[in-house]
Amino acid sequence: MQKAALSGKLRKEQPFVLGVEAGRVYPEADPEGKEELLIVQGMIDLFFEEDGEIVLLDYKTDWVHNEEELVKRYQIQLDYYQEALEKSLGKRVKERLIYSFALGREIRA
Repeated sequence: MQKAALSGKLRKEQPFVLGVEAGRVYPEADPEGKEELLIVQGMIDLFFEEDGEIVLLDYKTDWVHNEEELVKRYQIQLDYYQEALEKSLGKRVKERLIYSFALGREIRA
């Protein structure tokens, strides 16, 4: 991360907007097969480029008992972040990390 910061390839608090098929968010919402597009927007805490690919990092302050609980809770959010980055940058997200302040460590997600 330090190398990325020094080379100008570190991005913090980056807003994103992503069009997502309604059935992905609400599977029961499209009984007639007329797929609507929903807008998902948010703020990506941090990402950086490393060897031509992207590393995504999301900070979490939730109190959890273990890593698995945190990963399960934020899996879909990280999926959207990854999709938004890959579509907008045209580069693959090679690693997804959560930094848990409660656990005091980073977790591969």
